[in-house]
Amino acid sequence: MRHNKKRICRIVDELMTYLFTMGATEITASVREEENQFIIILRSNFTEFSEKEVKRLVRRLNIERQVEMEEYYWELTGESDIDTELTLVGMMTDKGEVRFLDNNTIEITLYRYK
Repeated sequence: MRHNKKRICRIVDELMTYLFTMGATEITASVREEENQFIIILRSNFTEFSEKEVKRLVRRLNIERQVEMEEYYWELTGESDIDTELTLVGMMTDKGEVRFLDNNTIEITLYRYK
């Protein structure tokens, strides 16, 4: 698959944009390449997360990966000022986890298999 690392960058960009729109003022991103997968971790403070929003985020990030769609649409991530493309991010990853580390820190972990 071509452009694998560029796609990882677009995924990180889209998640950072989303977190900023949710009130984040501090975001840490980490990407690790392993033999069979990439692991993307973002940690952020937040102010505007409701239980409903977290459930929506988890649902969007855990859409079944759709390689065919990804081939055509991955370049569109990060290009919209109106709405985030989290559904497309979900289509580009294999698994997404969201958890709260403390009162105001959220951690998003995405797995993208090679």
